[in-house]
Amino acid sequence: MDSIVLRVPELKRLVAALVRDKIDYVQVSLVDGDTVGGDTPPPSASFVGMRAGAEYELIDYDELEAVPTTEAAFNLL
Repeated sequence: MDSIVLRVPELKRLVAALVRDKIDYVQVSLVDGDTVGGDTPPPSASFVGMRAGAEYELIDYDELEAVPTTEAAFNLL
């Protein structure tokens, strides 16, 4: 998986939280939807924030689920 589509309102809420928490850097990881017990969750993006000068103080934010392909009106290359 190279990319996913996220909802802008959810992304804006996450960015607002990063700004509120005074986060300087964020690591974004794309997470495949692995099948667990017969259920396959949608792909998602996970976010870990870090403040400058506090390298060992990581803040884990909620994952954002990908928009289902049936809802998104376009495909990404």
